[in-house]
Amino acid sequence: MKISKLTSLVFVLGAILYSSKVDAKNVPNILESGRESRLLLVQVNSQDPKFYIKRGEARLESGDVKGALEDFNQALRLNPNDAEAYNNIGIIRFQSGDKKGAMEYLNKSLRLDPNDAVVYSNRGDFRNELEDVKGAIEDYNQALRLNPKYIEVYHRRGNVRLKSEDVKGAIEDYNQALRLNPKYAVAYNNRGFARRQLGDNKGAIEDFNQALLLDPNEAVAYGNRGFSRFQSRDKKGAMEDFNQALRLNPKYAEAYYFRGYMQFESGNVKEAMEDLNQSLLLNPKYAEAYAGRGAIRFKSGDKKGAMEDLKQALLLNPKNAEAYAIRGSIQFELKNIKEAMEDFNQSLLLNPKYAEAYFMRGTALVLSGDMKGTIKDLQKASELFQQQGKIAEYQKTLDLIQQINNR
Repeated sequence: MKISKLTSLVFVLGAILYSSKVDAKNVPNILESGRESRLLLVQVNSQDPKFYIKRGEARLESGDVKGALEDFNQALRLNPNDAEAYNNIGIIRFQSGDKKGAMEYLNKSLRLDPNDAVVYSNRGDFRNELEDVKGAIEDYNQALRLNPKYIEVYHRRGNVRLKSEDVKGAIEDYNQALRLNPKYAVAYNNRGFARRQLGDNKGAIEDFNQALLLDPNEAVAYGNRGFSRFQSRDKKGAMEDFNQALRLNPKYAEAYYFRGYMQFESGNVKEAMEDLNQSLLLNPKYAEAYAGRGAIRFKSGDKKGAMEDLKQALLLNPKNAEAYAIRGSIQFELKNIKEAMEDFNQSLLLNPKYAEAYFMRGTALVLSGDMKGTIKDLQKASELFQQQGKIAEYQKTLDLIQQINNR
């Protein structure tokens, strides 16, 4: 049995996070193989490389990485052309941080056996983690040519497509994964996120409901449904979901951020600050949480602390459009119009569909006397708010446009 590294996507306010998922169907077989191998050790031909492959897999599954590596290397000593051993060593190397060595081993495995869909899938995972999106999709495509019913690869390719903003392509892949396996909870979760990206909050909630029906202990799906409920103005339902997510996983930094974001929007500044602090305690490199706490500090009158948090957010993630927009709004409040415009421009360069940034920039342009630019930005903001199902923001923007036109 080849080791297949399964990855699944979870989503938090637009951020894509990866977490390992063990293929539960394979665990009993791998462990059983290991037990049988140990029991029959004296009876097995110690010159058989497949014995060492099986025992190595059992050791790896039990957490004995060193022992597993020894077994896979022994398999290669006995058979230098064992493609399976190269694949397994490649996975161990990648997980230990030797990414270059890992790719060499997987390449060697594929040279020996170019018809192995699992190894193409694994190499696609590695390329994805190395930010080689094009290479990852090429490997997933080849895996699917070799095995058109490879459910996990449709899901993984969907994840990469979503990451590269091909939302419709991602949904197509999730649909195919779900056609092949209607009980694939993680695929429902990820399709729900993709639907939300297209403004289909109702469809997103339906998918999160299905994910939770299949796996009621999945904290991530509660977090995602909570945010979709919040966007749909179901604040009570959103709070219930965030609380449940944290009951299931008290170390879920993103759920604290979710809940803090909602508390802030609801005017509960103290509670929001507590949640954002906890989120950062659990994950000190959480750029979005720094940006959110910066907004809270500014609202509380701590302008210096706000700017420090936003600086840290942008150090951690220079492509954080929200952080630029928040900093721009602070610069605007401080009457630093030039700096505010630079931040709004950068925010929109990073995210051309960021309705709030268009709204803020349009508001800032009023002070510069550029009424034409103001109306253009506000109209764009209203279009995006409508597309994204943010009806209150959409109406607020239309009212502002009307007020300006009536002057």
